[in-house]
Amino acid sequence: MAIGATAAFVAWKLADPSHRNSFILWQVLGIADLIMAVSLGTTARLLDPHGASTVAMTVLPLSIVPTFLVPLFVMFHVICIAQARTWKSALERTHQTARPVQRPAI
Repeated sequence: MAIGATAAFVAWKLADPSHRNSFILWQVLGIADLIMAVSLGTTARLLDPHGASTVAMTVLPLSIVPTFLVPLFVMFHVICIAQARTWKSALERTHQTARPVQRPAI
């Protein structure tokens, strides 16, 4: 839950090519958080048969969360990872700008 609660702030701070690996790690942690939430929600009755019921999650509107929103958020995380992998690192950008200008031979 801490991953989701801090997601906006961390994404704002890490959405920079110089923090690419940290951004990708945070996205992977977000995917793991979604998977853990769904798996714990579905197995809660197996762990404690007299515990809270999950019947409400099988009826609209709550059934939209595990069947539509969670897969959508996982896709968003995968898209963010794919885009972050295309970012040029700060080191690569400095090497590109540091090249001497080649002049045409006269």
